[in-house]
Amino acid sequence: MGHYAAHVRRYFSALVLALLAATAVAVPAQAHAELKSSNPASGAALDAPPQQIELTFSDTVSLPDGDAVTVTGPDGAKWPVTQTHAVDRTITAKVDGAAAKAGAHTLEWRAQADDGDIISGKFTFTVNVAASSAAPTSSVTMSAPVSNTPVSTTPSDSGGVPAWLWVVVGLIAVVGAILLVRRKA
Repeated sequence: MGHYAAHVRRYFSALVLALLAATAVAVPAQAHAELKSSNPASGAALDAPPQQIELTFSDTVSLPDGDAVTVTGPDGAKWPVTQTHAVDRTITAKVDGAAAKAGAHTLEWRAQADDGDIISGKFTFTVNVAASSAAPTSSVTMSAPVSNTPVSTTPSDSGGVPAWLWVVVGLIAVVGAILLVRRKA
């Protein structure tokens, strides 16, 4: 069994080195422009759908090929996005939230940094009321319990966890498994 433990220890050392290398590589990549603020803000609860999205970065950005901004409602429907502009450190996009449903919405963004690299990310915000005010109140109250469910399990919870935290969780799991194997041996 001693040979097995040495093998596990060697594997663990290699894993730690690989994780350290992965995090060392990830750090310089974050040196470019990153999202500093947004309107709507990440996690914001809005009483009405936004008419415009504004993303402010730490450095000058330009529009990427393809969509710079995508907004997806709780029902999976994408909002129409028009007039996307990049000026200095800010990207703005006009959005049509007319079909917005109450609940969690996902905003995905992409931008081209000064060095040509594409940076991207996503976050969620919540719209408290459905956009169409013509809907009878009975259908609004009927849809409320349904649309409240995604709010408690927002998809951004997993997306918002920093990568280093997953590395720490992974390390703890590996150490726990090795200690368990040792105890059995």
